[in-house]
Amino acid sequence: MTSTRRLRRVRGVTLVELLVAMGLGLFLVGVMGTIFLGSKGTFQSQNHVARLQESARFSVDTLSADLRMAGFQGCRGLGLTTPMLNTLNTPTAFLYNFAQGVWASRHNGSAWGPALASTLTSLSPAPDSAGDVLTVRRAVGTGWSLTAEMGSATAALNVTSTGRITTGDLLMVSDCAGAAVFQATNATPGVSGSIEHSASVTATPGVSTNSLGRPFLQDAVVYRLGTVTYYLAPSQRTGKTTQRALWSFTSPVYDGTVQPQELVTGVERFRVTLGLDSNGDGAADAYAAPAAVTDWARVVTVQTELLLASTEDGISSSVQPYTFDGTTVTPTDRRLRTVVSLTAQVRNALR
Repeated sequence: MTSTRRLRRVRGVTLVELLVAMGLGLFLVGVMGTIFLGSKGTFQSQNHVARLQESARFSVDTLSADLRMAGFQGCRGLGLTTPMLNTLNTPTAFLYNFAQGVWASRHNGSAWGPALASTLTSLSPAPDSAGDVLTVRRAVGTGWSLTAEMGSATAALNVTSTGRITTGDLLMVSDCAGAAVFQATNATPGVSGSIEHSASVTATPGVSTNSLGRPFLQDAVVYRLGTVTYYLAPSQRTGKTTQRALWSFTSPVYDGTVQPQELVTGVERFRVTLGLDSNGDGAADAYAAPAAVTDWARVVTVQTELLLASTEDGISSSVQPYTFDGTTVTPTDRRLRTVVSLTAQVRNALR
């Protein structure tokens, strides 16, 4: 008996089905790609926002810390009629004028007002006219109490032995009755605990007299002094040279080399306004631009305003207008921007 097997036809995928499957696959890939790119864009935008906020906080914290110590003279109060004695050879020079706690300058389109000292114009990079220049003179770090009263106004000052005070340091001794600025002239003032201030020793700037005006007692404290200047200049970081940055210049530097330091990249504008006390009550009665200040001892508050921008174009999905120094601007680069301001009371101006 013969059996017959029927062959069944095997059907494959038709062209239409293949095209539909490919279309669905491409659609899913497109959706996933869109989600990925959207997530990446959101992450980058959030990252730039975080960096901008971090830069803003750092700028404000740094300026605030220095401004609140501007002109600090220890226990000495401004109510005293006796001015601080500065025994340095050039007491009114830019780096040594410690009786002037705060100073500022602004470029009016043709010149700086007040004029910049050669110390600043010779910096590399030099201050950019897009921002003001702010200088703060202050005590640096903690002080050292005298371990014994001075035998005379020309005697050495004795403090607890410390390796932090070295020859050439600019110092101030202060008590509640007054203060005097001088320079350590002996070889190892910190190690020995005895700080000499001799006019016969060659130093820069050196002291003009051995006398500190009067002998200071054990309630006096010795501080190191420094001058720090903030200004805008082109960034020198890789790939950022077309952008401005907030720079600082500190002298003397007690833990490194004297040189300008780039602090925050992406600071486009920097504005300083001074609060002036006209009646001696310690409060600001009017605010003025740097060029309008005729008596810097009247400065009791300092207002600063900074405009910070993201370091890349096209971060925002649309143009972002901003208001700085009372003027509203709408740039087209679609960078993220933020304006931060600070009002600081000059510490030694408090009554």
